[in-house]
Amino acid sequence: MKFLTVAATAVAVSLDSFMAGFSLSLNKRPTTVLPSAVALITLLLCVAASVVGRALSLVSQQAFDYFGAALLLTLAVLSLLRKEERTHTLGDVSTAECLTIGLAVGMDAAIANLSFAAGDLQWVTPLVFALTHYLMVAVGQVMAKRVVLRHTNLFSAVILAVLAATKLL
Repeated sequence: MKFLTVAATAVAVSLDSFMAGFSLSLNKRPTTVLPSAVALITLLLCVAASVVGRALSLVSQQAFDYFGAALLLTLAVLSLLRKEERTHTLGDVSTAECLTIGLAVGMDAAIANLSFAAGDLQWVTPLVFALTHYLMVAVGQVMAKRVVLRHTNLFSAVILAVLAATKLL
């Protein structure tokens, strides 16, 4: 039963990973680098949360939400400022985008991981969270390639801005 709770929590906190993977991949080539970076960052953040769970629990949840929202909003603005792709060749997702998305969505997992840090599954939980984030970003990338949109930079920016807003609510 504990593992089912961990799995359900992992899916819930990785939904923003799906949307981030989807929005970034609207005008970028699908790659394993993005989901791998998100999963690795999520894993590292969750392990850190497991190790220093009590210390991190003293930090305000709201501070983490503000930081994650700021990262997503920054990506939204950068997406708006990026020159719209006119050709059918897609660019690659940059390392900075991978790291920013990884930090923005991985912090939710790390915070959720705090609730499991003292339990029997404290070392399994980071792996479950990382795997779930990897899968959600990869599915988001696949789904983005099935959608044909004009003005993908604007759509991507709107999705990222909505994700940022939800972190502030």
